[in-house]
Amino acid sequence: SDLIRFFVKCSDGFTYGFGNTGKVYKIDSDFYVRLVYNLRQPIKGAAEWFSSDGRAFLYFASHTQLHRKEIPGRSDWNDVNKDNGWPKNNLTGADWHTMREAGGSLIIANQYLLALVGYDQSYTNEAVQLVPGNIAKTIVERNGRTIAGTFPAGFPNKGVNAAIDSEVPMAQIGDDGEIFFANMTDAIPVKRFPGGGRVNPGGVTNMVDAPNFFEWEQNALSWIDRQVVANMSMWGVYDADAGKNGIYSIGRKHKNHPFVMNLEHLLEADEIGAVVNVDGILYASYRDGTDFGVRVVDSTAKATAAWEGLDLRAPIKKPINITNWALAELYMKPLPSGASVQFWYRLNKTGAFVQALIADGGASSFSTANGEKAVFTIGGQGEIFEPKVVLVPNGNSSPEIHRIRIYFS
Repeated sequence: SDLIRFFVKCSDGFTYGFGNTGKVYKIDSDFYVRLVYNLRQPIKGAAEWFSSDGRAFLYFASHTQLHRKEIPGRSDWNDVNKDNGWPKNNLTGADWHTMREAGGSLIIANQYLLALVGYDQSYTNEAVQLVPGNIAKTIVERNGRTIAGTFPAGFPNKGVNAAIDSEVPMAQIGDDGEIFFANMTDAIPVKRFPGGGRVNPGGVTNMVDAPNFFEWEQNALSWIDRQVVANMSMWGVYDADAGKNGIYSIGRKHKNHPFVMNLEHLLEADEIGAVVNVDGILYASYRDGTDFGVRVVDSTAKATAAWEGLDLRAPIKKPINITNWALAELYMKPLPSGASVQFWYRLNKTGAFVQALIADGGASSFSTANGEKAVFTIGGQGEIFEPKVVLVPNGNSSPEIHRIRIYFS
């Protein structure tokens, strides 16, 4: 009944969702969801953190307060803030109090400060003061250090919205979908989500459960280096152009593969609150008008997929000649029964994609069971050609394209 802005995978085996009106949800491995607590104030950050006496806690922040709940503790949640001195009442009011474990402490975005909860349960609301004019929104740990993503005071849509370290560190900045390498070196965008949009601080995760390597010196107060083992980052993008909202992946699965951005799961909603990977299953919370929910990826049924290729440009020729794009030839794995393949194209970067017809028979889709080659008629003239292939599955059986050839004269 509200938008989950943060998921926390907890050491008790459950996943907890923290909502934007104060509700806390407990989700088990069978996707059973139960409301366990209501703070009745917007929750602006949440994380699990541990203490030197062997206890685990869920920490969650409202506008100016930091709360905690022992895990597992009481199942009715009547032990929230049971210890003396809790809740902490001196957070600085902010839209986001994103939290991350970093350098052996829990670090909390606290407007123009960073707050800290130590392993010894110590607490301060001003562990670090940021450069004046900067408001903290995201937190990432790298090399035993805290990386804080900020936005300029008074311009919340101009700064870092979300950040993550996968194979390479990345951050999403601004409202137009720009992606930057967050490596403290590169200063220009390297990619943009095709329809623009943005990502919430809790709206990014790794596609795999990310183990870590830690390096520590005996006399150091904390580890001095950390490497995250992860391949693909997953981003919950909203406020993009129609048909371009949803969960994007960025990265590669193996060393020799190229880096690829892909809209893995189309999700048209007013806002995507948070995403998390739990035991290989992706969760995404969303708001659509006054409706709220959580969706998970169904591994037993595939959705219709669309692949859009790069621009094909006509070869140099005499100005009087016009390139005629004639045929598209698709080679594929034997087509599953009930599945189909479509071919679409666009010329000269204008207008909508046009659906091509099968060369033999004029049908709009190729659906011959066990078929391995489909030829589509194009018959369009232009200097720039954009191909698009639509794969329509049958249940969990999807077409697989091996090769595409485009013929022109």
